Formats: sequence, structure tokens, C-alpha cells
Amino acid sequence: MGRKTEAMKQTVRVLQSLAIYLLLPLAAQAQFEYEHAFLWTQAGGMQDLGTFPGWQNSIAYGISDSGEVVGYDSTSSDEAVFGWTANTGMHHPKGLAIARSGAIAVNHSGEIAGVYSTATNQERAFLWTQAGGAQDLGTLGGTITYATAINRSGDVVGYSNTASGIQHAFLWTKKGGMQDLGTLLGPTSISDAWGINDSGQIVGRSTGTNGDDVAVLWEGGKILSLGPGLALGINNVGQVVGATYTPKTNQRAFLWTAKNGVQLLPLLPNAVASFGWGLNNYGEVVGWSITDGAFEQAFIWTSVGGTQDIGNLGGNYGAQAFAINDAGQVVGSSTIQ
Repeated sequence: MGRKTEAMKQTVRVLQSLAIYLLLPLAAQAQFEYEHAFLWTQAGGMQDLGTFPGWQNSIAYGISDSGEVVGYDSTSSDEAVFGWTANTGMHHPKGLAIARSGAIAVNHSGEIAGVYSTATNQERAFLWTQAGGAQDLGTLGGTITYATAINRSGDVVGYSNTASGIQHAFLWTKKGGMQDLGTLLGPTSISDAWGINDSGQIVGRSTGTNGDDVAVLWEGGKILSLGPGLALGINNVGQVVGATYTPKTNQRAFLWTAKNGVQLLPLLPNAVASFGWGLNNYGEVVGWSITDGAFEQAFIWTSVGGTQDIGNLGGNYGAQAFAINDAGQVVGSSTIQ
């Protein structure tokens, strides 16, 4: 499986609907490239993290402040969670042997949030801990649940369908279980949560029946609008990263603060759109830009250095950056030669 399957289809979904389906059925396609997870640092550049022996692809979605990387490997017929550290290399987290599964986020304690596919092909969110193994987080009454982020306390956010089939954002805690976060735009609209910080502020998106997306912040029992688009991450000082857009405008990466509102981040040369996907507690943002030729340029943005292309592993479709920790380590995926 290659870039013209998982990650390129993911980008197409972002461009079209901003509703990302992380664990797709895998199918052979023509003119594809394989992709590998990477770890990037300012000093060392981009490091190819490889795959499990005999596997073909890998994508890194999360990194802890200690440098533990999580994501998933795939073949033409399966996916599996991986963990990676500088000492162990790529490995299966102990006791996490769920078939067709992927890790999305990891916290400082090594707790992992992710998604797995059941025997009946229903996507379900899980939380894995060293002591307890993998726990299914349940649903909001429907059959499908996705985890997207985890904080220091092990609180997980994501989205699930309700008994009536409507997609709603959720917060799951170890004490309270799964809580419906509701929507901004009425009972028949949808919502999804994509980020949570250590104080419990949550960000995501609410979509109205007209299809327009609004970036939102859940705080103190209220849902606040941050403007058109999608919010994808929030740090511990309340800065929010995401992409702003309207039905008539391209997506642009943004950084939001309560004081200054939405700040559009500069595009890389030749880019026509961009997505801010992750940020750390220093306000450093990572994501990717897209050229008019559909080439993806993974970037890091800082207030001092601006937007910097962090390179790729040599493939024809480029790279995407998904997460950055407080040490400035960046993870994502890139097509390979």
C-alpha cells in the first residue's frame, strides 16, 4: 500500500470534508508509493523510522515529551499499532495485539489512544495502558467511535455516532466514561473533537446542516466558535492550531489565541493550501502545505523562524507532519523512493 492509498486519500478527505477516516480498508491501486513514519529534529533532520519486518508502510501520529512515538504499520491487508523509542526501535506495545488497529496519540505516561476494527468491521476507540492493556471506550449509542487525542490525565477525546446515527464529539475519562460534548449548530448538526490539553480544554469542529464547518472550543461547559474551519490541537497555554476555510476559500493553517484571535501562518513557496495539525507548549506548529500539483510539504512554524519546510524521504508525494513535542521533535509520514 502506498501514498495513493492511505495518506493521499486522507489528504483528499481533509480537502473535501475534513472528516478523516484513519483506518481504511486497504486496496491495491496503480501508481502508488510506499510511505514511512519519520522523526525530525532541527539538528538531525528527518529520520526514517522504517516498518515492521516484511511490512510495507508506516505512519507516525503522536509523540510524547520523552520521545516515544506511536502510529501504525500496514500491509495490503492489515494494520497494526506500533510504538518506537530510540532505545527499542519499532515494536508492538506489550499486550496490544489488536488486528487492524492504529495508535493516534500518546501521553507522558505512555498511555496510548487509538482505533481498532472489530470482527464485524466497526471502528472503535481504545485506551491502552501498561498495567491494564487495551480498553474499548464504548460509544455514544451507535457503533463507531474514533479517538483523536489524549492528555496527561489519560482523558481521551474524539467522535462517535449516537443511537440516531449523528456524529458527536466526546470526552472520555477514567472516572466518568464517555460524555457527549454536543454541537454548536443545533441537534441535527455534527461535531468532532481533535485536541485536549491538561486543563481539559477541548477543540474540534461543528458542522451545520448547510455543510459549513466552524472551529470550536469546549470550555467550562460551553462551546465557543473560533471562526470558519477546523481546530486540531490545543496546548497548555490555550493556543489552538487548525485550518481555517470557507466554501469559497482554500484551507490555511492558523494559530489562535484568546488575545489575538486567528493568525494565518505563512504558506511555503508554491503552496496553495495548508493545514496546521500539531503544536507544543511553546507555540511551535507543525502541519503540511499542498502545492497546486498536490505535492505535500511538511512544515514547522515558529514565531522566530516562520514557516520552514522540513523535507521528505524522497518520494513523489511529499510528507505530512502530525505532532511535535516540547523538545521540538516532529513526527509524521513521507513517501519514500
